Amino acid sequence: MAEEQKQNNNEIEEKKRIEELEKRIKELEEKLAESEKLKQEYLEGWQRERANFLNYQKDVNKRIEEIVKLANEELITELLNVLDSFDISINSLNIEGLTPTEKNIVRGLELIQSQLLNILKLKGLEQISVKKGDMFDPTIHEAMEVVEGEKEGEIVEEIIKGYKLNGKLIRPAKVKIIRRSQ
Repeated sequence: MAEEQKQNNNEIEEKKRIEELEKRIKELEEKLAESEKLKQEYLEGWQRERANFLNYQKDVNKRIEEIVKLANEELITELLNVLDSFDISINSLNIEGLTPTEKNIVRGLELIQSQLLNILKLKGLEQISVKKGDMFDPTIHEAMEVVEGEKEGEIVEEIIKGYKLNGKLIRPAKVKIIRRSQ
Protein backbone atom coordinates (compact mmCIF):
# COMPACT_ATOMS: atom_id res chain seq x y z
CA MET A 1 0.00 0.00 0.00
CA ALA A 2 2.74 2.42 0.74
CA GLU A 3 4.10 1.69 -2.61
CA GLU A 4 0.73 2.32 -4.21
CA GLN A 5 0.49 5.56 -2.28
CA LYS A 6 3.99 6.51 -3.45
CA GLN A 7 3.08 5.62 -7.01
CA ASN A 8 -0.17 7.65 -6.72
CA ASN A 9 1.83 10.59 -5.36
CA ASN A 10 4.28 10.25 -8.24
CA GLU A 11 1.40 10.14 -10.72
CA ILE A 12 -0.18 13.17 -9.07
CA GLU A 13 3.15 15.03 -9.18
CA GLU A 14 3.66 13.92 -12.77
CA LYS A 15 0.15 15.21 -13.68
CA LYS A 16 0.90 18.48 -11.89
CA ARG A 17 4.19 18.85 -13.81
CA ILE A 18 2.43 18.00 -17.07
CA GLU A 19 -0.31 20.53 -16.27
CA GLU A 20 2.34 23.16 -15.40
CA LEU A 21 4.28 22.36 -18.56
CA GLU A 22 1.10 22.51 -20.65
CA LYS A 23 0.22 25.80 -18.98
CA ARG A 24 3.76 27.09 -19.65
CA ILE A 25 3.57 25.89 -23.28
CA LYS A 26 0.22 27.64 -23.71
CA GLU A 27 1.70 30.86 -22.25
CA LEU A 28 4.71 30.60 -24.56
CA GLU A 29 2.47 29.93 -27.56
CA GLU A 30 0.41 33.01 -26.67
CA LYS A 31 3.59 35.08 -26.32
CA LEU A 32 4.85 33.70 -29.63
CA ALA A 33 1.56 34.54 -31.36
CA GLU A 34 1.67 38.03 -29.83
CA SER A 35 5.29 38.44 -30.94
CA GLU A 36 4.42 37.25 -34.47
CA LYS A 37 1.54 39.72 -34.60
CA LEU A 38 3.79 42.53 -33.34
CA LYS A 39 6.51 41.54 -35.83
CA GLN A 40 3.95 41.64 -38.68
CA GLU A 41 2.71 45.08 -37.56
CA TYR A 42 6.29 46.38 -37.43
CA LEU A 43 7.08 44.88 -40.84
CA GLU A 44 3.96 46.39 -42.42
CA GLY A 45 4.69 49.75 -40.79
CA TRP A 46 8.26 49.66 -42.04
CA GLN A 47 7.09 48.72 -45.54
CA ARG A 48 4.60 51.61 -45.56
CA GLU A 49 7.25 54.06 -44.38
CA ARG A 50 9.70 52.73 -46.97
CA ALA A 51 7.11 53.23 -49.73
CA ASN A 52 6.34 56.73 -48.40
CA PHE A 53 10.05 57.55 -48.37
CA LEU A 54 10.53 56.32 -51.95
CA ASN A 55 7.54 58.40 -53.08
CA TYR A 56 8.98 61.39 -51.22
CA GLN A 57 12.32 60.91 -52.99
CA LYS A 58 10.56 60.78 -56.37
CA ASP A 59 8.66 63.97 -55.54
CA VAL A 60 11.85 65.75 -54.49
CA ASN A 61 13.64 64.64 -57.67
CA LYS A 62 10.68 65.80 -59.77
CA ARG A 63 10.71 69.20 -58.03
CA ILE A 64 14.45 69.54 -58.60
CA GLU A 65 13.98 68.74 -62.30
CA GLU A 66 11.23 71.36 -62.53
CA ILE A 67 13.43 73.97 -60.82
CA VAL A 68 16.32 73.18 -63.18
CA LYS A 69 13.99 73.37 -66.20
CA LEU A 70 12.60 76.69 -65.01
CA ALA A 71 16.08 78.09 -64.41
CA ASN A 72 17.20 76.84 -67.84
CA GLU A 73 14.10 78.34 -69.44
CA GLU A 74 14.78 81.75 -67.90
CA LEU A 75 18.42 81.69 -68.95
CA ILE A 76 17.68 80.47 -72.46
CA THR A 77 14.91 83.05 -72.88
CA GLU A 78 17.40 85.77 -72.01
CA LEU A 79 19.96 84.29 -74.42
CA LEU A 80 17.43 84.55 -77.27
CA ASN A 81 18.12 88.29 -77.27
CA VAL A 82 21.79 87.50 -77.90
CA LEU A 83 20.82 85.25 -80.83
CA ASP A 84 18.65 88.07 -82.18
CA SER A 85 21.60 90.46 -81.92
CA PHE A 86 23.76 88.00 -83.89
CA ASP A 87 21.06 87.79 -86.59
CA ILE A 88 20.85 91.58 -86.84
CA SER A 89 24.64 91.96 -86.93
CA ILE A 90 25.19 89.27 -89.54
CA ASN A 91 22.30 90.46 -91.72
CA SER A 92 23.53 94.07 -91.60
CA LEU A 93 27.04 92.97 -92.63
CA ASN A 94 25.96 90.76 -95.54
CA ILE A 95 26.51 93.38 -98.18
CA GLU A 96 28.62 93.48 -101.34
CA GLY A 97 32.09 94.93 -101.36
CA LEU A 98 33.32 93.70 -97.97
CA THR A 99 37.06 93.45 -97.52
CA PRO A 100 38.55 90.03 -96.71
CA THR A 101 38.96 91.11 -93.08
CA GLU A 102 35.33 92.15 -92.85
CA LYS A 103 34.28 88.83 -94.45
CA ASN A 104 36.32 87.00 -91.79
CA ILE A 105 34.56 89.01 -89.08
CA VAL A 106 31.17 87.99 -90.51
CA ARG A 107 32.28 84.33 -90.67
CA GLY A 108 33.46 84.58 -87.05
CA LEU A 109 30.10 85.99 -85.96
CA GLU A 110 28.28 83.21 -87.84
CA LEU A 111 30.49 80.59 -86.18
CA ILE A 112 29.84 82.00 -82.69
CA GLN A 113 26.11 82.18 -83.42
CA SER A 114 26.14 78.57 -84.65
CA GLN A 115 28.03 77.37 -81.56
CA LEU A 116 25.61 79.14 -79.23
CA LEU A 117 22.61 77.75 -81.12
CA ASN A 118 24.05 74.20 -80.99
CA ILE A 119 24.57 74.43 -77.23
CA LEU A 120 21.01 75.67 -76.76
CA LYS A 121 19.68 72.88 -79.02
CA LEU A 122 21.38 70.35 -76.73
CA LYS A 123 19.39 71.89 -73.88
CA GLY A 124 16.12 71.38 -75.77
CA LEU A 125 15.76 74.61 -77.76
CA GLU A 126 14.23 74.35 -81.21
CA GLN A 127 13.60 77.13 -83.68
CA ILE A 128 10.09 77.46 -85.10
CA SER A 129 10.29 77.02 -88.85
CA VAL A 130 8.66 79.91 -90.71
CA LYS A 131 8.77 80.32 -94.48
CA LYS A 132 7.26 82.92 -96.73
CA GLY A 133 3.88 81.58 -97.86
CA ASP A 134 3.16 79.58 -94.67
CA MET A 135 -0.23 80.15 -93.12
CA PHE A 136 -0.46 82.12 -89.89
CA ASP A 137 -0.92 79.87 -86.81
CA PRO A 138 -1.74 81.83 -83.63
CA THR A 139 -0.39 79.00 -81.46
CA ILE A 140 3.17 79.58 -82.70
CA HIS A 141 3.07 82.96 -84.49
CA GLU A 142 2.46 86.53 -83.41
CA ALA A 143 1.34 89.00 -86.07
CA MET A 144 3.47 92.13 -85.79
CA GLU A 145 2.43 93.76 -89.04
CA VAL A 146 -0.42 93.36 -91.51
CA VAL A 147 -0.16 94.14 -95.23
CA GLU A 148 -2.78 94.14 -98.00
CA GLY A 149 -2.77 91.14 -100.30
CA GLU A 150 -4.73 88.32 -101.89
CA LYS A 151 -4.32 85.31 -99.57
CA GLU A 152 -5.64 86.10 -96.09
CA GLY A 153 -3.39 84.87 -93.25
CA GLU A 154 -0.38 84.08 -95.41
CA ILE A 155 2.99 84.91 -93.87
CA VAL A 156 4.95 87.44 -95.89
CA GLU A 157 8.02 87.77 -93.69
CA GLU A 158 9.48 86.54 -90.41
CA ILE A 159 10.48 89.56 -88.35
CA ILE A 160 11.83 87.81 -85.23
CA LYS A 161 12.45 84.09 -84.88
CA GLY A 162 10.30 82.01 -82.53
CA TYR A 163 11.48 79.18 -80.29
CA LYS A 164 10.25 76.19 -78.31
CA LEU A 165 12.06 74.70 -75.33
CA ASN A 166 11.45 70.99 -74.74
CA GLY A 167 8.28 71.26 -76.81
CA LYS A 168 6.96 74.28 -74.89
CA LEU A 169 6.57 77.59 -76.72
CA ILE A 170 8.79 80.18 -75.06
CA ARG A 171 8.59 82.82 -77.77
CA PRO A 172 6.26 82.91 -80.77
CA ALA A 173 7.68 83.78 -84.18
CA LYS A 174 6.88 87.42 -84.89
CA VAL A 175 5.65 87.70 -88.46
CA LYS A 176 4.18 90.00 -91.09
CA ILE A 177 0.93 88.62 -92.57
CA ILE A 178 -1.52 89.39 -95.34
CA ARG A 179 -5.00 90.78 -94.87
CA ARG A 180 -7.23 90.46 -97.91
CA SER A 181 -7.78 93.68 -99.82
CA GLN A 182 -11.32 95.02 -99.54
